[in-house]
Amino acid sequence: MDIEILRKHLEDEDFVKILNHCREPKTYKEMKTAKIKEGKLFQVLKALKINEALLFADGKYYSSPAALKLI
Repeated sequence: MDIEILRKHLEDEDFVKILNHCREPKTYKEMKTAKIKEGKLFQVLKALKINEALLFADGKYYSSPAALKLI
């Protein structure tokens, strides 16, 4: 995980909202309840997943422990 890139992402409240929302594993459908526009939600998920701040297992997304330490 690139800490500097993650810190830059955390300046956007939608990134923080998703990481907080995914403290417990959530499906994509459950993440839509975070009230982020779908296009933006996809961008946030993609950026966090590429940076390994958001992990995926068993059909659910969850925040990495390292990312949670930064928020």
